[in-house]
Amino acid sequence: MPGPIDIQSSEWMELVESEERPVMVEYWHHKCVACKQMKPIYEAQPELFGNEIKFTRMNLLESKENRKFAIRGGVRSTPTFILYCQGRPVGQIIGSRRPDDFTDEIRALVDNAENCLMATPLEEE
Repeated sequence: MPGPIDIQSSEWMELVESEERPVMVEYWHHKCVACKQMKPIYEAQPELFGNEIKFTRMNLLESKENRKFAIRGGVRSTPTFILYCQGRPVGQIIGSRRPDDFTDEIRALVDNAENCLMATPLEEE
């Protein structure tokens, strides 16, 4: 199974908001020591969760747009992992974790997201 997908803020609607399943986004950058520690742990998650979650990552130093987007979304430090359900944040993990703890925290976020996935969005008339 492939690892997390690199995304840009300009691809948000296509790759995150329109996704039917929960999407985990890692906000990171290459100068972040904790991000480097979490890289192999995060890259192992798609294998553990299969198609239940879409795993992505956004490099905050890749563009000003990515940084501005993350700041508007409440990201204040790296790494920050936010689980989105139909484009809405439903939980986050900030900083580094041991592999098992990280997987358990993701599982807890996904379990909470089930309500979001069952909700029917209101349509404008």
